[in-house]
Amino acid sequence: MNEKQGFKKETLIAAVVIAAMVVVTLVVLGIFKVKSGWPAFLTLLFFFESGAKTENLKNIFCGAVVGLLLAGGLPLAVKALVPSLGLEPAILLVVFIIIFLIVALGDVAHMFFNNYAFVYFTVASIFPKQSTLEWIVVAVLGGMLFTGGSLGLLKLLIRHEGHES
Repeated sequence: MNEKQGFKKETLIAAVVIAAMVVVTLVVLGIFKVKSGWPAFLTLLFFFESGAKTENLKNIFCGAVVGLLLAGGLPLAVKALVPSLGLEPAILLVVFIIIFLIVALGDVAHMFFNNYAFVYFTVASIFPKQSTLEWIVVAVLGGMLFTGGSLGLLKLLIRHEGHES
């Protein structure tokens, strides 16, 4: 209960590793002229928030792809409905259907329709121009680099710390 205040060695190591991996991921994405790193960075956040269990990674990555695909389909579906419904009703109807599908299908296809899909859909929907394919590649490949690299470095440093004690 009386936990000592101040910096913890493990937290400082994690901070250095994660900050370094963000920079590495941004450099790699920059080499490929990709400006948006957010889909990759959410993966590590979700991984730790879901208990740092590697079995959750498939749900995170599949949910990311589904959410991004649904966000990419949003403007197409709205455009198809605008002539008969008008702009605002078309947007509201399509958003309702997508959110309904994400939540309802979570019981039967949780790997694809989950909270991660909801978040990726929501964040991607903020952007006026959808870059769906780029974001999917960044989420999957960049997320594997960022999350995998961070976990690998953390394990290596923790293992190294254990041998020094």
